[in-house]
Amino acid sequence: MARRSRSGEGPRRTPPRTPSPSRTPSQPRTPPPPRTGPPPPPSSRFAQRAVAALLTVLLFGLIIFGAAAAADAADGERWWGYLLGGLFCAIMVAAALRGRRH
Repeated sequence: MARRSRSGEGPRRTPPRTPSPSRTPSQPRTPPPPRTGPPPPPSSRFAQRAVAALLTVLLFGLIIFGAAAAADAADGERWWGYLLGGLFCAIMVAAALRGRRH
């Protein structure tokens, strides 16, 4: 019979924490222990960015088409929703690009 794994089992990427004695606020904080284990594969960064881009596009589509559906339900003019949803997404993109520079 196969043994069931529990959530706490498996390979660890960081060493377990040891209980530290009580520390006074004036003592400096010790840095965390270094990561252990193999480094992530080089393709993982590309995959992470690809998934982030896909989810962002899907979220923007949901905002745009949701705004269009809400505008259609409110006054029957769906294009107002497309306009407002697109404007909202453009503002979010501009804010993200501006925040990236600073």
